[in-house]
Amino acid sequence: MRPLAPLLLAVALSGQPAPAPRSADTRLNEARAAAIQGRLERDALARRRDEAAVTDELRRLEAEAALRAARQEAAAVEADAERAALARAAALNAARQGAAATPGSLARAELEADLRIAQLEAGLATARIDGELALHRARERLAEIAPDAKVEHPLDPVVNGTLRISDRRIPFNGRVDDALAQSVIERLAFFNAQDPAKPIFIVIDNSPGGSVMSGYLVLRAMEASRAPVYVVVKGSASSMAAVVTTLAKRSFCYPGTLLMHHQPSSMMQGNLTVLRERLDWTRIWCDRINADVAAKMGLGLEEFVKRMYASSVTGDWRATGAEARELRWVTDVVERMVEDGVHRLPEPAAPAAVIARGEAGASAAAPVLPGDIHLIHEPASSSR
Repeated sequence: MRPLAPLLLAVALSGQPAPAPRSADTRLNEARAAAIQGRLERDALARRRDEAAVTDELRRLEAEAALRAARQEAAAVEADAERAALARAAALNAARQGAAATPGSLARAELEADLRIAQLEAGLATARIDGELALHRARERLAEIAPDAKVEHPLDPVVNGTLRISDRRIPFNGRVDDALAQSVIERLAFFNAQDPAKPIFIVIDNSPGGSVMSGYLVLRAMEASRAPVYVVVKGSASSMAAVVTTLAKRSFCYPGTLLMHHQPSSMMQGNLTVLRERLDWTRIWCDRINADVAAKMGLGLEEFVKRMYASSVTGDWRATGAEARELRWVTDVVERMVEDGVHRLPEPAAPAAVIARGEAGASAAAPVLPGDIHLIHEPASSSR
C-alpha cells in the first residue's frame, strides 16, 4: 500500500493557485528600462565632468592671460627704454651740432644735453621699476588663484555627512538692512541667470537680524528663485536672520549653531492715535512673518508666542543644533562644512584691538553677538 502522506500533500497543493509566470515581454521591457536609466545616469555624470573641465580650463586661461599681459607690459617698458636711449643720443648730437663755435656756448650746450640725458635716464629707471612691479603683481595674482580646483554642484550637497558649499554662495552677515537685502537679491538673480538648476547657498556666519521689510524682500526672492536656495548658518542667526533660515526650503547648521526667534519690535512715539496706527502696522508685520514661522513648526500664532515666553521671560526663544532641527527651524544638522568655491586667496583679517574690561568705549569696540560668551585672559582688569 502506498503511503498516504505524499498523496494528501499532492491533494492539498492542487487546491492552491500557482503564481503566474512573468512574460518574456515584461522581463524584456524591464531590462530595457534599466538599460535606459543606466545610460541616463552615465550621460549625466559625463556632463558634470565636462562642465567641471570647461570651468577649470577657463580659470587656467584667465590666469595665463593675466601673466601674458604682465609680460607684454614689461616688454613695452624695455622698448620704451630703448627709445629713450635713442632720444638721448639724438638730443646730444642735436645739441652739439646746434651749438655755436665759441667755447662758452659749446659748454652750455653740453650742460643742457647732460641735463636732458639725466632726465631721460631717471625716467628710464622709473619705467623699469614700474614694469617689474607690474610683473610681480601679475605673478602674485596668478599664485593666489587655484586653477586646478574642481567644483561640483550636486542637488543634494551633503556627501558622506559633509555639507559641500559650492562657488554659488551669497554671504549674509551683520545687520539685515536694505543694502544687505539688495546684495542678496542681485546675486540670487545672477546665479539664476547663470544656471537655473544648480543650488545656491546663502551663508550666514553671524547675523543679529534687523529690518523686517528688508528680510521680507529676501524671502520673496528666495521663493521666486528657479534654482534651489539653501541657507547655511555657521555661527548664529537671530530674529530676521533666523526667520530667513527657518522659512528656507532647506537649511543647514552645526550642532553648536545658535538660532533665536522672538516677536518683532518697534520704537514708536507720538500721540495715542499715532501709536495705535503704528501698533496696528506692527501687528500686520508680526502676523505676516511669525505666522509663517509658526506654520512651518506646525503651530498656531498664539501657541508660537506662548512657547516663546515659556522658553524665556524676554520672549527670546533660543535653540541649538538638534533642538533647532526638532523645532523645524532648520532641516539638517551637519558636523562638517567644506567651502569648495574658494579659489582665490583672501586678504588676511586685521587683528582686533584688545581692550580691558571697564575701559571707556570697550562695549562699542567689542560687540557681543547674541548668546555669545568670551573666553579671554584680561590681566589688566583682574589686577584691579
